[in-house]
Amino acid sequence: MRGLVLLIAGALALGAQNNAATEKEQGPILRALAEELDRSRTLQLAGVETPYFIEYSLDDLHGFAAVASHGAIISSNATRLRLPRVQVRVGDYGFDNTNYIFSDFFGRIGGARLPLEDDYGVLRHHYWLLTDRAFKGAVEAIARKRSALRNVTVTEEVNDYAKAKPEALVQDLRPISMREGTWTSLARELSALFCHYPALTGSQVEVESSFSNTYYLNTEGTRVRYPDDLFTVRIRAGAQAPDGMPVRDSMGVHARTPGAIPPQPALERLVRELASNLTSLLTAPAGEDYSGPVLVEEAASPQLFAQLIGANLGLTRKPVAEPGRTPPVPSSELEGRMGARILPDWMDIVDDPTQGEYRGHQLLGYFPIDLEGVVPRPLTVIEKGSVKNFLLTRQPVRGFEGSNGRARLPGAFGAKAPVFSNLFVKARETKSAQELKKNLLDMVTQRGKPYGLIIRKLDFPTMATPDELRRLSAASGQRGGATRLTATPMLVFRVYPDGKEELVRGMRFRGLNVRSLRDIIAASDTDNIFDFIGNGSPLPPAGVAGYVSGHTVVAPSVLFEDLELDRIEEDWPKLPVVPAPALASCK
Repeated sequence: MRGLVLLIAGALALGAQNNAATEKEQGPILRALAEELDRSRTLQLAGVETPYFIEYSLDDLHGFAAVASHGAIISSNATRLRLPRVQVRVGDYGFDNTNYIFSDFFGRIGGARLPLEDDYGVLRHHYWLLTDRAFKGAVEAIARKRSALRNVTVTEEVNDYAKAKPEALVQDLRPISMREGTWTSLARELSALFCHYPALTGSQVEVESSFSNTYYLNTEGTRVRYPDDLFTVRIRAGAQAPDGMPVRDSMGVHARTPGAIPPQPALERLVRELASNLTSLLTAPAGEDYSGPVLVEEAASPQLFAQLIGANLGLTRKPVAEPGRTPPVPSSELEGRMGARILPDWMDIVDDPTQGEYRGHQLLGYFPIDLEGVVPRPLTVIEKGSVKNFLLTRQPVRGFEGSNGRARLPGAFGAKAPVFSNLFVKARETKSAQELKKNLLDMVTQRGKPYGLIIRKLDFPTMATPDELRRLSAASGQRGGATRLTATPMLVFRVYPDGKEELVRGMRFRGLNVRSLRDIIAASDTDNIFDFIGNGSPLPPAGVAGYVSGHTVVAPSVLFEDLELDRIEEDWPKLPVVPAPALASCK
């Protein structure tokens, strides 16, 4: 944790109790928010509830992004903005204006921006207006919620908000060095390497540098300021096989500090690796329907655990709705399965946002405090193969009242969304990579199969277009697929009894879900580490914008006794009529 100034747990009075030294440390932004929040305690309208809880948030962002293709810059832009969030809760912890289908509709402040200058009076003025709007909306929402409850049956009483102890976490602001020229040159030079792979029809390299400071205060006494920076190099490319099937691949390198991004020679190796994979896919045969043992290794293993376990650890509460207007609220595959075994009894999973590094690798999921001002702790979510805990925010859900500090994204209906951080998949019984492959081949021989499968990479986060995702979802439903759309395997190899491997393309999972994990029969003695940027969805898109969260998954390779995969069969687009022209930048 860099530049720590103050870390105290306990009740803190806002406003006038700060001495001059603390006032200087906190700066004009934190001081303006704190004093306007303190004044907002007096909000009142005749005949309606007064606020019992108010929170202020601010994201102060300096960003730069450049995109290049074949050595030419496609776009380059700098971003400077301040995004405020204000929430006012009226009523009390047991019943308030949230958790209602229209909670986010009344008094919304979406799209509001703040002045970029540190003007104390102007900042207070803007938060005064935003608070007034949010308060009036909260009053309207709680009245509508009460009216809706007269027409619906509530089967279980659950509080609308949980109490939490006040926290103070005020960290120093980091110096900002955008280095726009350096990032632009990096994008240009990395993308130029694709010129040497003419079979690839499209490619690009994206670099993003984001210096962000997060502020959070509430009327319970919590006061927070910490840097939340993110740096990314994303490589992606696509091509078309002779039969018209599109093939693609992508890689993302992410870090919380610019110094943790690998040096340019290492990034160049990643570009060549991706280009080589795609070139091999173009000449690889199309896969066939398969049911049998599968070895999931390298990046594919943590990617699989991220989607099947990580995306299901947060519980969703259904809001109060008007008759006939119940919204489609996605549910977790693990909901109601506390204590159920979903993995072998020799496997555990821990979510640990407190770790910033693992074996020299900077972990992307580290964060010191969540969006509700709750300090997280390591949490064992799967113990001896069985579900032990879920990721919780301050919005109670059935069977759970308090938060464990996992509110990392804005959510719906006045709540925050729980998502995982650093997910550590641990196996107490392990085998070497050679033993896992031998076990796979032994099962292939015993079942009389011509080959087994090894999967080394998934399309996660996905590069699929919305249209492709709709087609995949429709196909999954027609074949009795999973409850959620799962990532498509990108690097799949047939492995024959003699150990020979053959790359194949055009395959997807059938019926893959959390229950499939019970078919794991062995795990490796080495870890695979995978970082990615998510947006709270089970299958996040690559390069997603808006509010995002960083994640790292550390997992061993795993051998499944049985998985099912289908050959993708669609009407592929026609090949280009004439060959591509030569690229001058490759000379």
